[in-house]
Formats: sequence, C-alpha cells, structure tokens
Amino acid sequence: MPEQDDSSTRSWDIVADDWIAHAGRNDYRNELLMPLMLELLGDVQPLQILDLGCGEGGYSRALATRGADVVGVDGSATLIAEAKRRAAEAGLEIDYHCSNASSLQPLASESFDIVVAAMMLMDVEDYAGAVSEAWRVLRPRGRLFMSILHPCFSAPGADWVKSEAGELLFFKVDRYLDEAQWEDFITARFRDPVIRRHRPLQDFMKPLIDLGFVLRDFREPGAPAAPSPRLERLDRIPYFLFMTWQKP
Repeated sequence: MPEQDDSSTRSWDIVADDWIAHAGRNDYRNELLMPLMLELLGDVQPLQILDLGCGEGGYSRALATRGADVVGVDGSATLIAEAKRRAAEAGLEIDYHCSNASSLQPLASESFDIVVAAMMLMDVEDYAGAVSEAWRVLRPRGRLFMSILHPCFSAPGADWVKSEAGELLFFKVDRYLDEAQWEDFITARFRDPVIRRHRPLQDFMKPLIDLGFVLRDFREPGAPAAPSPRLERLDRIPYFLFMTWQKP
C-alpha cells in the first residue's frame, strides 16, 4: 500500500477493477472531461507533467502521445499495475508510482512544469495536503490544472426533481455549506461503493490561495457538441468545474 494510506486510497483500490471496466465507456470523461482538459493544456511537448490520481492511465497515455514527459501517481496498486500494462502495450514510456496524493515523497521538489489533477481532488481525504504537495513538486511558474465535480451541485441529496412523466423540472440543492462524507456507487455496475466527499467551493479555493497559487482560468463547461441526452443536462446545470492555478 502507498505511504499515507487513508480511507480514500483504500476505497478506490477496492473498486479498481470496476473502474478499469468503466473508464472506457464513461461518456462524461470521454466526450467532455478529457477532451476539454487536453484542450486547456494545449501543446505539452516537451513538458514534464505529473498526472495526479492517474487511475488506469488514460490521461497519462494521451499526454505522452502528445510528446509530454509523464509521471503518473495513484494510491491504488491495482490501478497503477493496469496503467503500466496499458502504457507498455501502447509502446509509451511513462513512469508510474503508487503514492497517496498527499504524500509524494518519491518525487523531487520543483520537478514538474504541470500537475494535472483530473476529477480526483474532490475525493481525497487530505485535500490541503494534496494541493501542498502539488505546490512542492511544481517549478516556479508551473501550473496546476484541476477538474472536480462542481461543489455547488454535488452535495448529498442534490438531484433533479422530475415530473410524473420523468421530465426534468429543476435541480434541488440544500445544506451546501456543510462538509460531508458518505458512501455511494459510481454506477449500478460497480460491486462496491466508494467514499464521496463534499466541500463548499471556498474550501477548494482557500488552501490554494493560502499557498500562493494564482488563479489563471475558471470554467464551468456546458454540454459538448452533439451531446447525448444525458450530457444535454450540462447546459442547465454545470456538473463539473475546471480551474487552472499558477505557482509564481
């Protein structure tokens, strides 16, 4: 197990096999989240990039294919093993480590131009520790690209209210300012739940500001072009939030 093993790393390692099966058919990730992240990153050759919470390595492989020098880190040994296997199968040289996001001791300080934290920082147990480690490993003027579930619309109980016919009427939110932790299934195909966490937006932004990060971009993406009916909902409620921060 990784150093600083915690409830998040254990939770995601339990569902690792189900996540591996799910990643390739995840429409949110494959039609919106990954394409937008790659668009925001732009030309990555020959930058040194840390893929934080890399999972099965989808983002790592995309970045390496585009000419970046990539290191991937995840707290799940199962996911790291799969990421290594897929990189080798694709003929890509990617350096992978099994470490908690808040304990990146194998990585030297000021060794990366970019840290990519794609859809993972909302799940970590020690958020302040994770962003502090991102600060440590970034070079001066390095950037942190992060995407998360939009905290304004992902608190426990937040959901669509539907008519009797199943039409989406409006989205309800309550107790937004209350921090929360609960177990939930990613999809009905998952055999075990994962630990979900809710923090208000100020709790995501303040630790970054306190470290000295400067906010460079802030986006609440709507639906992509030609969306499926499920993704069309993003034009009414932004499920996701992208932020780019720079270390001075």
